[in-house]
Amino acid sequence: MKVKRFFASAVSFAIMISAGSLFAYAEEQIQDVGEPLTDGTFTFELVGGSYTITSCESTAIINDIPELRNGYAVTAIGDNAFANCTNISSLKIPDSITSIGSNAFAGCTSLKSITLPSRITAISSGMFMGCTNLASIDIPDSVNTISSYAFYNCSFLTDVRLPGELSSIQPMAFAECSSIENFDSSACASYKFEDGILYNSSKTNICRASAKLTGDVYIPDGVTTIDAGAFSVCAGIENLFIPSSVSFIGEDSFGYCTSLKSIDFSEGLSSIADVAFKNCVSLQTLDFPLSLQEIGEGAFFNCTSLSRAVIAEGTKSVGTGAFTSCSSLKQINLPSSITEIGDYAFGFLLDENGGYVPDDGFSMSVFSDSACAKYAKSNKIEYTTVDGSLKNLAFIIVGIGVIIVVVVFAVVLMAKSRKSASSAVKKADKEAQEKAEEENYKKIIDN
Repeated sequence: MKVKRFFASAVSFAIMISAGSLFAYAEEQIQDVGEPLTDGTFTFELVGGSYTITSCESTAIINDIPELRNGYAVTAIGDNAFANCTNISSLKIPDSITSIGSNAFAGCTSLKSITLPSRITAISSGMFMGCTNLASIDIPDSVNTISSYAFYNCSFLTDVRLPGELSSIQPMAFAECSSIENFDSSACASYKFEDGILYNSSKTNICRASAKLTGDVYIPDGVTTIDAGAFSVCAGIENLFIPSSVSFIGEDSFGYCTSLKSIDFSEGLSSIADVAFKNCVSLQTLDFPLSLQEIGEGAFFNCTSLSRAVIAEGTKSVGTGAFTSCSSLKQINLPSSITEIGDYAFGFLLDENGGYVPDDGFSMSVFSDSACAKYAKSNKIEYTTVDGSLKNLAFIIVGIGVIIVVVVFAVVLMAKSRKSASSAVKKADKEAQEKAEEENYKKIIDN
């Protein structure tokens, strides 16, 4: 009887152990497929045997990120995980973290300092976008890529040390960093910082300039591309000189250069990207080269002092809103080569509610039956056609030519008349003189 009871107890215990093991295994399997775990501050997701932080409570006040949770290593921070956590001022990320997602700390406006883990290989896109109080950053030596918009609008950021492994700084990475002054490129073979400008190693691309540049800025010959955001918020630049080697000016490359008055474009430039010179409120005149083919969307948006723009024959497209809110630009001549013109490209202002309203007094000179003529008609913009003007000019020229011929003919006739009259007078004088001499001779003979 005791043996039976013992056997039954042993079987029951074995069943309990087995059930417990099965439950633990099932729980582990559930976690392995991504069951979230929340501790009141962080939300974790188990991925491939380790935890990823997928979100943080937006009102949380923290200084550290845990390395372990429930016996699992915390190895990643997901996309947008700490976005808009505005109470975080200082943060230390442990070396267990090997990857940090896009926009992970975007909008953390109180963040002043952060310690990054030593094993990450990229500063992902938008990672610190809008961290307006971030004054300095120590980028780990393991990082080989600084992605687009990584430090966009980090308006307090002044100094950046580029790590030795860095091989790629993507466009807009440091755009609108209004306090950026210096890049330490001494350990980085892929980039060089000279005279306030950060170039790639071959100096064909300008990646970012110091926001402290002032006065006249000459882009060196040999540069072919000005990257997106390269000179954005360089508020002290007044006159810009671009050599013929530059073929492309990137997005927002000179946005908010509020003191920029003039730009010397050279032949060779083929493309001006979207919002390249937005809010350059002191820019007065523009003379585009014959080589220019496209002007991007909003390229000269809100250039309120711009009063003259000459777009040469050869330009093919003008993007949507390219010259919107250029309130001083009241007339423009557009070439026949333009085949594509976007909405609100010319003759519109943006009102306080963000709506487009016609710019009173604006007029265009266009070629009849062209894309620009159709744009003017559809938007009820006052315009004249170059073709009719040319015809009128030709008629005037022909009329003037006829008048000139008539005048010349009359002058010739008058000259001939004067010559004939002069000859007759001379002949009469000669005859009278001869007659007088003959009479005088007779008197002498008679005496």
